[in-house]
Amino acid sequence: MKEKFRGAFVGGAVGDSLGMCVEELTKEEVEKHYGDKIRFLLKPHPNSPAYFQEAGETSSEFQIVKLITEALIDKKIPDLKYIVEKYIDFSKKEELHKYLDSHFIYAINMLKDGLEVERGGSSIEGTLPSIPIGLYYYLRPQLASEVAKSVVSLTHKNEIVLDVASLIAVSISYLVKDEFELEDEFERFIDLLKEYALLEETKKYLDLVKKLVKENISYEEAIYLIGNGSFVLESFFQALFIFLKTPRNTEHVIINGANSYGDFGGDTDAIGLISGVFAGAYNGEESIPPYLKLKLKEYKEIISLADKLYNISPHID
Repeated sequence: MKEKFRGAFVGGAVGDSLGMCVEELTKEEVEKHYGDKIRFLLKPHPNSPAYFQEAGETSSEFQIVKLITEALIDKKIPDLKYIVEKYIDFSKKEELHKYLDSHFIYAINMLKDGLEVERGGSSIEGTLPSIPIGLYYYLRPQLASEVAKSVVSLTHKNEIVLDVASLIAVSISYLVKDEFELEDEFERFIDLLKEYALLEETKKYLDLVKKLVKENISYEEAIYLIGNGSFVLESFFQALFIFLKTPRNTEHVIINGANSYGDFGGDTDAIGLISGVFAGAYNGEESIPPYLKLKLKEYKEIISLADKLYNISPHID
């Protein structure tokens, strides 16, 4: 099981690091600069929001995943008050959140001032705290869903963000346990997720993903039909589609998640991160090729973080 925790963290980090290189870039820009799809951890494109970062580093999005994980490890339980303290400390380190969604930082500043956070934005970044929560409660998906929503609601009250946060946590808890052979049972997996979805809009996207996977729609068509922007329903369901299209091929999932820019650009680091988490959680860390994972600047630290989270997670149902 520790191998699955490692897979989720390393898969997410690789997908994020690859995707940040081409975030918000058009297909033409990517191909002109890199020659084709980006397949190696390289220096981000000069027009990427992550232009100042180095090859193998991770983006602001992955910093959120690390922050929540560290909070869980420190307290050994989801301590909301402590997470707020971690957020406030994080907000003081601009180098960690230079291009994070502005609402996230705005919400943290409101918490710092003792104010009630507003309904807020609808970008995918708001859901990312649910990733370590899904791992921590991998044996109890219902609890993973509820705690994920509680943690996410510290900064985001938007119902769509909370619904997707729940689905991310639940997905991870089932993927870690390997309860589905997804190449044949993806429809049953999606139907299970629908039981946790509260909003009709979310359920419609689940039905759409099921339809597109069943029809073996191309990645390019899926970008057009689902979307690939930072809006939470687009980026999450794009990542879910990419994962379910080839669930047993982690390398393929990560490469296609990170290259989900389409003709006009997209939130490729978030899509790469989430699809990488799913594939890594499902297939384990050994399924991630060394040419990718060993180029991560913090590979050993990420493995250590995964192991520590595994060690403090409640392994009794």
